[in-house]
Amino acid sequence: MPRIRNTIKSLMLALVGACTLLAATTSALADKLHLKDGRVLEGEIIREGEGFVYFKVKVGSIEQEQFFMTDQIVKIERDTEAAPAKTGTETASKSSSSASKAPAADGVRRIAIMNFGPPSSWQNEIDTTVGIQISADAWKRAVPLLEKDGVTDVVVRINSGGGLLLELQRFMDVYEKEYKPKFRTVAWIESAISAAAMSPWVLEEFYFLPEGNIGACTGFSGRLNAIKGPQLEMVLYQMEEASRKGKKDPKIMRAMQIQEPLSATIDERTGQVTWFQDVTSGDHLVNPVGQVLTITANEAVKLKLGKAVVATPDELARAMGYQEYVWAGNEAIAFVDKNMRDNDKADKNWQVTAEKYQRTVGVAAQIQDRQRRGAEVGIARRHLAELKRLFSGNPNFALMYGTDEEWFREQEELLKRLMR
Repeated sequence: MPRIRNTIKSLMLALVGACTLLAATTSALADKLHLKDGRVLEGEIIREGEGFVYFKVKVGSIEQEQFFMTDQIVKIERDTEAAPAKTGTETASKSSSSASKAPAADGVRRIAIMNFGPPSSWQNEIDTTVGIQISADAWKRAVPLLEKDGVTDVVVRINSGGGLLLELQRFMDVYEKEYKPKFRTVAWIESAISAAAMSPWVLEEFYFLPEGNIGACTGFSGRLNAIKGPQLEMVLYQMEEASRKGKKDPKIMRAMQIQEPLSATIDERTGQVTWFQDVTSGDHLVNPVGQVLTITANEAVKLKLGKAVVATPDELARAMGYQEYVWAGNEAIAFVDKNMRDNDKADKNWQVTAEKYQRTVGVAAQIQDRQRRGAEVGIARRHLAELKRLFSGNPNFALMYGTDEEWFREQEELLKRLMR
């Protein structure tokens, strides 16, 4: 018996030693990204698909998940001995191939985190305008891709400074009619200002990043003129309806839209929040007189507007109540991200081309020689044709830059007059 016990003890010690060695070896292994800008990042590939890679890097004690297009990458060195991906509270990461092809086991949620605006990890690579970079049509076209991958939950990760009021109803309709009936759809907020706060207001669950904030939602038209009169009343009513669909008190959004005071009382026994459109009726002053409301992450959770403050995708999944889950929807994620990048490229192209067009027309108008003037008009026509092409791809440019079909007709007439 002692010999048997000693043998078992030796085997156990050997097993512990092997596990320790394996853990040490695994922790030392890492994927590497060689980027075209000369950087070599060491970390872990979280997920990837056609044309993109999500890569987790560690900066000091902080882990950051960054997004890269494949055209930014020279080479990928993979950790060939990496342990298989797990689900549950340890980690929810899976490789893109297993997440997109293998069906989830019963009870395992398939969660897609989709970007409503570029997250801060993109380092201001593109602009964040709702209706220009951020398109409701792209989100609608992503639905079949999510369904194909068996996605059960969609996280709308928001980072945007606002945009066009015209896009509000389009987004609210997409979320209300396409997403909420098919997926558990929640918002995860980094920064949601103006149209970026209003577009997902029909969603019923809001989570916040630690630095998260939502509001203000003042509407503007033209050259940053605050909307008023019938147009303001229409948007106020529009957001009252959105509040009803999102199961929120309409007083909250109203205080974000106009200078409306707001206070609240939280029932200590039930946690229920009662809102008041003044500064004295509630125990908590939320928005003083003369200000438009902005709410921080911690305040939103305290007032039950937010469910939780979470810093990572795994924390979010656990806050949503899941123990077993996988990340999914890579194709849909890549589609929406690419659409934002393409829209941003078109937007910048529009601005450059519009400047060239105006400059060329100005030069043509100053030239007396008809032949030389005709050459400049020809260049102007090419610039105008490019503007038409960009306009057809995103008619919202008309609202952003004051152009429409009538403007194009006026420009055609102007060029004809220059040739007389």
